[in-house]
Amino acid sequence: RRFALATNSGTAALHMCIAACGCGTADEVIVPAYSWSSSATCVLHHSCIPVFVDIDFRTMNLDASKLEAAITPRTKAILAVHLHGLPADMDAILAVARRHGLKVIEDACQAHGALYKGRKVGALGDCAAFSFNQNKCLCAGEGGMFVTNDEALLAPAQQLWSFGETRAPS
Repeated sequence: RRFALATNSGTAALHMCIAACGCGTADEVIVPAYSWSSSATCVLHHSCIPVFVDIDFRTMNLDASKLEAAITPRTKAILAVHLHGLPADMDAILAVARRHGLKVIEDACQAHGALYKGRKVGALGDCAAFSFNQNKCLCAGEGGMFVTNDEALLAPAQQLWSFGETRAPS
């Protein structure tokens, strides 16, 4: 990814993803019904509504065939989780998102180095979160990373990251 911001955790990186995608009060964010709690609680912390969609039991990830039924006029983003190192069906998720003008956030906190059709997860959606927690396959004891290629998404993520500061010190 072109831009990366170090965080204190993968959860913090997910918060930055929600902020970067412009999700706010009463916006809906689609999340898988099976995941680590941070995938949904980061949505709640931004006064958004997590909309749970069932999983595909082959991968234990979001079932892309059930996405369309969950989309409403208030849906702003899809949070795809690559759980247990298994990539979500990103082609199908991205196709639905693009049809409906939605952002795609990748929770790659448990999928460092995982490949989806030869491409690394975390590099497929609009932005992504990684975790370096002691229980992850790429461990630094703690920490996380927000990543994106979109400079417009970087700015709100940086603002959250720096407690609202909008300019560099002179």
